[in-house]
Amino acid sequence: MIDLFPENDLAFFTPFYLLSTLATINYCTSDGVLISHQKLLVRWPVYAITGFVGLFVVVVTALWLYGHVVQGEVIDQTAWIILGASILRLLTVIIALASIQQWGEKLATWIILGGLSGAASAQLAYPVAELVVKLVILAGLLEYPAKGVGNMTPTGWFNLAAVWFIFGLPGIFFVQAARNYRDRKGLSNTWVWLGSLLGIIALVSIGLLIG
Repeated sequence: MIDLFPENDLAFFTPFYLLSTLATINYCTSDGVLISHQKLLVRWPVYAITGFVGLFVVVVTALWLYGHVVQGEVIDQTAWIILGASILRLLTVIIALASIQQWGEKLATWIILGGLSGAASAQLAYPVAELVVKLVILAGLLEYPAKGVGNMTPTGWFNLAAVWFIFGLPGIFFVQAARNYRDRKGLSNTWVWLGSLLGIIALVSIGLLIG
């Protein structure tokens, strides 16, 4: 396994390390002895999430307000779903920030780890699924109409790249943020799996509403 943050290596001075700090972790043993040790608080995945997802939320919300408030377009079911999805993505940014900010210590650790894991699975599920289906179609293992996911033209691949940029890349950042938080807090993978499952359920629910 490659250690991105070795203590005695030139990599210790990389930009990734400059976006990290040493956090002091305190805990008591069973006999009441207070133990303190330091773990690296990795911040860059959260900053990346805030930049990518935050910008997306700002753009989508601005377009929504311009269309439905300024232009007076009808606010139908789809419009409400879009607004709700934007609010959910904003909440994922808040959860991510809570994982590295002092005020986040007031939240239960399972909420933060579950939220990070759910955000990761919800945003990675569709890009991964579409990529797999495209590769299966490309290999001739599946017959599919030449539209939508079956579009093998440059436009179809560009659309897939856009999906990965908007959802897949932030999803990868959420995976790293969840991993860092779990390791730093010494938490069980139970909340990772539960959060991931809830993320998939939320994604499917939104898809059914749109459909």
